[in-house]
Amino acid sequence: MHSRYSSLMLFMSLLLIFAMPERAAGHNFIGKVGCFECHEKLPLGKTALLLRTNIGKICMRCHKLEKRLSHPIGMVPKVIVPLDLPLDKEGRVSCITCHDVHMSAVNKLTGKKTHYLRRILKGKKFCYACHVKLPSKF
Repeated sequence: MHSRYSSLMLFMSLLLIFAMPERAAGHNFIGKVGCFECHEKLPLGKTALLLRTNIGKICMRCHKLEKRLSHPIGMVPKVIVPLDLPLDKEGRVSCITCHDVHMSAVNKLTGKKTHYLRRILKGKKFCYACHVKLPSKF
């Protein structure tokens, strides 16, 4: 019974990954990063945002943190962060607070790059989701 359940869960997980091509089109994780490197549990239902700490280290395997454009990561925010901008397990800002790597890289309506941002707004307008006043470096 246990192996049937495990097989069913594996099948369902694979189905979720491959049945949603526009969400899976963001990054090709096959052979690079597994679900459990970022997620505590399979990202199903309410566990989708149950994220591990230090996700930024996973991102930094391929991406450099561009200081002039990037928000500091690994810090506990002093402002109220909207629920659609998830913090990591420790309540800290990470790359995935602003970016969703499961999204498409291109907006289907405009044809413009999305930069995997969780919201349509870009630049300073995106920052105003959390900040009333922006730091002088912007």
